[in-house]
Amino acid sequence: MASKTTVPPVYMAQENGFSEQDITYALNQRKTLRQLIKRGEIDAALGKLRDWYPQIVQDDKSATCFLLHCQKFIELVRVGALEEAVKYGRIELAKFFGMSGFEDLVQDCVALLAYEQPRESSVGYLLEESQREVVADTVNAMILSTNPNLKDSHGFLQSCLERLLRQLTACCLERRSLNGDQGEAFRLRRELNVSKTYKC
Repeated sequence: MASKTTVPPVYMAQENGFSEQDITYALNQRKTLRQLIKRGEIDAALGKLRDWYPQIVQDDKSATCFLLHCQKFIELVRVGALEEAVKYGRIELAKFFGMSGFEDLVQDCVALLAYEQPRESSVGYLLEESQREVVADTVNAMILSTNPNLKDSHGFLQSCLERLLRQLTACCLERRSLNGDQGEAFRLRRELNVSKTYKC
């Protein structure tokens, strides 16, 4: 039988080097917002963000606001409120046309209107749960970045794995550059497949 002295203490994984206190920052608000977004209640999520974290939504042309507006448009299409989606798109999505980095997603969102069955279309991916997850993850990361106790608020925007992969890519590109751009180009997928073959 395990006793208090024989069971090792369980520590929360400190991904990205942050403490448990940093990770639990605003946990209830983040949980509420994630649930609202996952249910497609974007207006409610925007309202809560305006109340709790106005600094996140004060720039209406930020990436976070952009994703939330796109998701609202997607939710209107999902429920078949196409006229309302068109009106919403003219007001909220129109301001993102021509802005680099946003244009492709805006076009994909608007393209949903062109299909009788948008789920089966090439832009049907927007109606999947994974799209809601992307928006919820973005909002979550932005809230975590508002933690006043953080020294590096950008750390929450990337996982350790992402940073390692970026470093691996940069090192491989630098090695190739030092060789006069000679040699095989770096391909992450190939590297990952090679590492699988060397597993025991």
